[in-house]
Amino acid sequence: MPPLPALTVVFSRPRLIACLLLVFMAAQATAFTYQGYLLTVRTELQQKMTARFGDKAGPRMAELAEALNAAGRIADEAVRVERINQIANRARYMTDAQLWQSEDYWATPVEFAALAAGDCEDYSLAKYFALRELGMPADKLRITYVRLLRQGRLENHMVLAYYPEPGAEPWVLDNLEKRFMLARDRPDLTPVYSFNDDRVWKVQSGGDRELGSPQQLRKWRELLDRVEAEVRG
Repeated sequence: MPPLPALTVVFSRPRLIACLLLVFMAAQATAFTYQGYLLTVRTELQQKMTARFGDKAGPRMAELAEALNAAGRIADEAVRVERINQIANRARYMTDAQLWQSEDYWATPVEFAALAAGDCEDYSLAKYFALRELGMPADKLRITYVRLLRQGRLENHMVLAYYPEPGAEPWVLDNLEKRFMLARDRPDLTPVYSFNDDRVWKVQSGGDRELGSPQQLRKWRELLDRVEAEVRG
């Protein structure tokens, strides 16, 4: 995973127009509805992905949608989240260079489904979109950048954190660790910052510090633009 993208917080008085634009963009983002996106296989989108990725794309999309919908019928929320983690983790791990000939590309969840492959961001984003589409509120989920200690080296990594209750210790959904574990049981992970549809936080020991809107994250804006293009057809 490439270096963590920089966060730019625009609050200074001389840049009032930029602030107003940021608020407008944030309002646009919250208007996005997850319903009918990943868990509904639309024929036109299926055909589009087949044209891009080959004949296996459509069946892969349908298989993932069916599995996620079945998981959505599990009554116990924590068990449902764990199941969705397991389903998404069936995909193959492949780097952005292998899949996209790019240093850092955030695949849309539909692209991830069509290829059944991706890197850590793609797993985390697909899990987030699936849970949001199944009705989970954003405040229970945070897409989280971490520093991963592996084989004596620190690496940049992304996971999805699930908070059963406000202020509760999160559970970690990770493509590298198949078990569904509490954050305290993952000493190999050091959170750096996190975000969801509503906010961005700097993660720190004295309490997470709110930084502003996720629209300050360029990669998130670009991802939503491509998702909305898929929805529009």
